Amino acid sequence: METKILMLMVIFAVVFPLVLNRPLHKIGAQKLKALGMNRFNYDGEPVLTAGGLILVCSSAITGIVLIGLLLLRGVNSELLLHGFLFLTGMITMAFWGWHDDRASDRDAKGFRGHFGVLWRERRMTSGMWKLIGGTSTAFCLTLSLSNTLWAGFVAFGLLALCPNIINLFDLRPGRAIKVFWCLTALAGAFGLWTIGASAAMANWIFLIPVFMASMFMFPHDVGGKIMLGDTGANALGFAAGFSFVIGTPIYIQVSMLVLFLCLQVAAEFCSFSRVIEQVGWLRRLDQWGRATEAENKKNQTGSSGLV
Repeated sequence: METKILMLMVIFAVVFPLVLNRPLHKIGAQKLKALGMNRFNYDGEPVLTAGGLILVCSSAITGIVLIGLLLLRGVNSELLLHGFLFLTGMITMAFWGWHDDRASDRDAKGFRGHFGVLWRERRMTSGMWKLIGGTSTAFCLTLSLSNTLWAGFVAFGLLALCPNIINLFDLRPGRAIKVFWCLTALAGAFGLWTIGASAAMANWIFLIPVFMASMFMFPHDVGGKIMLGDTGANALGFAAGFSFVIGTPIYIQVSMLVLFLCLQVAAEFCSFSRVIEQVGWLRRLDQWGRATEAENKKNQTGSSGLV
């Protein structure tokens, strides 16, 4: 792709979410409130959830317009294919998260909890549906993304696991978004190092709107006004996993998959929140930007114009 067109696409990917931000947040918050999407946060306070829906709408609208512009410019088919697969995967993963956010059976936690309910009660929890739906989505996308069995296996693992990894960290305000930023920064750095700036930037065209939308969502999330919910965590996790699959060499992908598997197993036996509290620099990073207890109380009493 010509550098001039690439830069034009990047500028558009940055500016369009900025234009969409305010109206989408206003409409989205009103709709979520009307649907009764309130959940108790870690502190026992009711907070509007599934705010990730706003993030997904902003990213999807921008992505569709970007695909339209690329079609008009006659850009290569591989970039268009990646854009189509990215939007399809992100929206589908968000749908499974939305299904879980809307459900009332949220007692079962973790793989052991969901499989335990299925084994003991012969009942599918919403989390189990999310697991099956997310895994199926990752499998279908992998068929179009990978040329070899080994690359397909690794890509499938990343796309299936990464949404759940972000979900594991979505237990405190702003934490999931920070993990998403760290993962995408890693993917971007590895991409620049291994495939060059031009190719890496092309891969980021459809990720930039998600990154921008997450920045606009961050103040609302850490401020205790609205939670990402499984809708947002699933979408951000898929976006991070996709950035590794299309933008980094196979050995980086394998390394990240091993890391995700270790985190997944560790989550079944220990609390990430407890570990973060015990490590100074992790605790400071985790608390960065978060509202104080007094500010949270103020938000809950309706002083915020959003909720």
